[in-house]
Amino acid sequence: MIIDGLQINDWSRDVIEEVRSGGVDVVHATVGVWEDMAGAMTRIGAFRHLCRHNADLIRITRSVEEIHEAKADDVLAVVLGFQNSSMLGDDPEMAGIFADVGIRVIQITYNIANHLGSSCWEPNDGGLTRAGHRMVSALNDAGVLVDISHVGNVTGRETVDASSQPIAITHGNPIAFCDSPRNKPDELVSAVADRGGVIGCTLYPLFMGGADVTRSEYCGMVAALSEQIGVEHVAIGSDAVLGWSPDALGWMRNGRWDRATAPSAAPSFPPWPEWFDGPKDFGSLSDGLDGAGFTSTERDLVLGGNWLRLFGEVFPS
Repeated sequence: MIIDGLQINDWSRDVIEEVRSGGVDVVHATVGVWEDMAGAMTRIGAFRHLCRHNADLIRITRSVEEIHEAKADDVLAVVLGFQNSSMLGDDPEMAGIFADVGIRVIQITYNIANHLGSSCWEPNDGGLTRAGHRMVSALNDAGVLVDISHVGNVTGRETVDASSQPIAITHGNPIAFCDSPRNKPDELVSAVADRGGVIGCTLYPLFMGGADVTRSEYCGMVAALSEQIGVEHVAIGSDAVLGWSPDALGWMRNGRWDRATAPSAAPSFPPWPEWFDGPKDFGSLSDGLDGAGFTSTERDLVLGGNWLRLFGEVFPS
């Protein structure tokens, strides 16, 4: 079973078919970033509509049992998630309410600080707030996987320690491989693994060193990380961005708080490496892991088995 730990696509039937063409069985799909509660519910509704009208290809799943059922029915299983907590407001009860409508993964912060903690881009990381501690507990109780991919390192470490359940970095790499604030230092990666969590190594070009990084280099990083923290804690979170118009990246990164002053100033999506141009190339990634010395059992853990184990521990049965 191939599981992609995060995609933030603009979904359509064509996008579903492209994802499936790479043999992907399960995707954690972002359905909220900058939205408030009403906006997030609208995004969830739109995804439900997509699935209803493409039921032969895709299905929202809330448990490992439902993931296995989707696999048996040969449809793409989707785990819904938010890359921010702004839609929860300051009410921990919202963790359970969103879980009730299918949300299974929530990231503490996105690219700016919020009332729960600091993002990786803040000049000063104030750590997990009192509200953040309460929300992490509520997410644990609701069976929602806590994600710290865009979270500051102090806030991230305090989240690991506050959580009664394993947590995840759904899409990020060791900072030693690519020196970006979005990537994670060894001590935080190890803390996530020590508590039973999973690190989804990302293929987004800006956080792996650019389109010129070779498959051998990337898969060598995955192998080194597996040696460091144990292969059972390493997975893939591609951060694929299929279907978006070229000018969409500015909104995805910044929301309303830092709009580009002119269309020409808006950021564009970076080029991807030839060996992995999106989820259709999971076969190439699999070959690269084989070449990096993974056994077939280890490769299958990285490509999906580790996510499945973590989902089974955190999601309601």
